[in-house]
Amino acid sequence: MPVTFCSGAGCLFRFAVPAIRIGSRMNAFWRVLKLLRPHLGAILCGLFFLVLSTSAMLIQPVLWQQMVDKVLIARQTQLFWPLIAGMLAAGLVGSVASGMRTWLIERVGQKFVLELRTCIYAHLQNQPLSFFHDRRTGDLLARVIGDVDTLQEVVINGTDQFLSNLLGMLGVAAVMIWYKWDLGLLTVAPVMFTFLLMYRYNMRVKPIYRAARDRLGDVSAKLAENLTGVQTIKAFAREDHAAEKLHETISMYFVQNLLGISLRVRYMPAVQFISFIGSIIMIGYGGYQILLGTMSLGVLLAYRGYWWHLYGPVYSIAGINDLLQRASAAGGRIFDLLDHQPELRDAENARELPKIEGRVSFENVAFGYPSRPQVITGLDLSVAPGTRVGLVGSSGAGKSTLLGLIPRFYDPLAGQIRIDGVDVRTITQHSLRRQIGMVLQESFLFNDSVLTNIRFGRPGASREDVQRAAADANAHDFIAQLPQGYDTVVGERGVKLSGGQRQRIAIARAFLADPAILLLDEATSAVEPESEAIIQQALERLMSGRTSFIVSHRLSVIRPCDVIVVIEGGKLAEQGTHAQLLQRGGIYAQMYRMQMGEEAHVISAPEI
Repeated sequence: MPVTFCSGAGCLFRFAVPAIRIGSRMNAFWRVLKLLRPHLGAILCGLFFLVLSTSAMLIQPVLWQQMVDKVLIARQTQLFWPLIAGMLAAGLVGSVASGMRTWLIERVGQKFVLELRTCIYAHLQNQPLSFFHDRRTGDLLARVIGDVDTLQEVVINGTDQFLSNLLGMLGVAAVMIWYKWDLGLLTVAPVMFTFLLMYRYNMRVKPIYRAARDRLGDVSAKLAENLTGVQTIKAFAREDHAAEKLHETISMYFVQNLLGISLRVRYMPAVQFISFIGSIIMIGYGGYQILLGTMSLGVLLAYRGYWWHLYGPVYSIAGINDLLQRASAAGGRIFDLLDHQPELRDAENARELPKIEGRVSFENVAFGYPSRPQVITGLDLSVAPGTRVGLVGSSGAGKSTLLGLIPRFYDPLAGQIRIDGVDVRTITQHSLRRQIGMVLQESFLFNDSVLTNIRFGRPGASREDVQRAAADANAHDFIAQLPQGYDTVVGERGVKLSGGQRQRIAIARAFLADPAILLLDEATSAVEPESEAIIQQALERLMSGRTSFIVSHRLSVIRPCDVIVVIEGGKLAEQGTHAQLLQRGGIYAQMYRMQMGEEAHVISAPEI
């Protein structure tokens, strides 16, 4: 049953991808052809013009034979101009039909790429975060860009040329056999050896090309990693080391390409030699027939013309076949992505979540990763609307994981998470996340204007709404001083701004989204000291009236929370207000004493 991959809001295409596995008998190339079904009308029109242009090509040698035998030899001069007109007409029809075919096929190819890229991205976007944790961004980009380009160039244009040459070859073979069956069969016979060569070549080259595409993905991934980490590379003066590692990766790609070339340089000359044998057979046997007087010179000339139209396509098909094997390898990588079904999906009867108050409940929740099977175990926690919850614990205790479970970035292995009493697995992810805001340690900014980055929280917001949100986030003043104000482009990942400025834009984005639940994960830990107080003031304003979960290693940030939850070993170890936890003298009190020093001795008994 076809699976439709399409983004939710703003979907441009509905593109059914046949659910046929790569390991099935239908390989990636045939799967791509199945994807072209929506364009069948345009393809059939292209095939019509292909037949028309091929027919015009096939009639030319017949007209040459008539010109030689009847006009030049038999002196039937009245046929001279009609034959010339016929040649011109055939050439004109062939040229126009060929142009129309190219326009139709190229248009289908461009639309195919547009649709396929859109749907691959939509499919990737529907994958859970764990999918991206296990894959390299550069390799995914290579599949979406490079592999799709290979498919478009080879499958669309290559298939068009393949069919054109195949139809021309079959037509020529039929005419040659019809003209003189014995000479035709002798001339055509070597073609069968060519197709046998193609079959053997495909079996050997297919895994080589697939490995080459994988190595190209490695190159893209390594290059993206080096460019992203260029500051770290320069900071440690490791440019030579990074270049060496990239060279090693490129060298593996180079080796795979050499393996393909070594096969190809034996394959293509063999096809060329077989074509030469066919020419020798035709000239030798045809010349012998002329000497015996059983065949005219015009017929041999026509055969010579047809021979070029027979073995030219054969040689082209051999080259196109090599390109099709590359496309098959690229298609295999693309379908590897499309065949990967998201582990985390909306239930079939999932409903939209209405506007919520913000009550959050964890009921005997357990969760783990493949590498860490027990991150959270048996956790119970109930949070009333508007409550500020501070989450503390040692590194790796499960605090950030707990935050990720609320917007359903992951599903618990056991237990339930409820929002206003509703299990999050029974509602759509989109309607859930629309009512949750996040400010992370390093909030991501797009390479776009400040206005667009803030408006990402609510795309339809007016400029006045954006400015109001920025003012609430203590960001308006510095934005107004930027070269183009709110229209200033912030650079990739916000590189043109300081850490504090980026964080305030992220807070403004959260203000604009106006969520009922707010998740803050080390929101002030990566900013410069002079910005921390300003950001903390903006966060206090943002948390007002919202259910807020705050993860921070700075207990001064956690101290004002309504309830503080201590997570240790994936379990809820302590829970209470700052004062209550200090009085108990447990884990939180020890953490606070270590961090705050002598100021924490209020929990100790007076010395006697």
